[in-house]
Amino acid sequence: MAGKILVRYDIPSDVETAYAAISSDAWATKKAEVLKDDSKVVSRTVADGDAVTLVVSRKLPDGIPGFLTKFLPADGKVTQTDAWGPAVDGVRKGTWVADTPGSPAKVSGTMRLEPKGDGCQYVVEGTAKVSIPLVGGKAEGVVVGMTEKLTAKEADVLRTLVS
Repeated sequence: MAGKILVRYDIPSDVETAYAAISSDAWATKKAEVLKDDSKVVSRTVADGDAVTLVVSRKLPDGIPGFLTKFLPADGKVTQTDAWGPAVDGVRKGTWVADTPGSPAKVSGTMRLEPKGDGCQYVVEGTAKVSIPLVGGKAEGVVVGMTEKLTAKEADVLRTLVS
């Protein structure tokens, strides 16, 4: 059974302002500066309707328990692909996938920016599946917790970019 991720963050801007920030080249630069995670844009592709696919390489977050480190890549890097679609009825939706080469962890989901009051809400949903006998369930809980902490920090970065 996979661990479930569901977080919601209020952002003090309209959807399109938040979208412009989170889908730009500046997103990785600001994350690297604030989170010290060496975020770098691998590629950024713009399609019809201002849909953006943003691929960012970064370090894995600190605090990974020792029992999991042997299953992670030696370089400690993860590549995240965020694929945002065009706006539909004032909402931006997309998918995300975190690729950790050689790891038994599969982490992915959906995201959206939707209007809320005077601003918008950034919603991240997903699943974490770790295929390790005996400790997979425990590892999934760790991955879910770390993903939730990371998205909270990213929401803080997003707030600084739109303020």
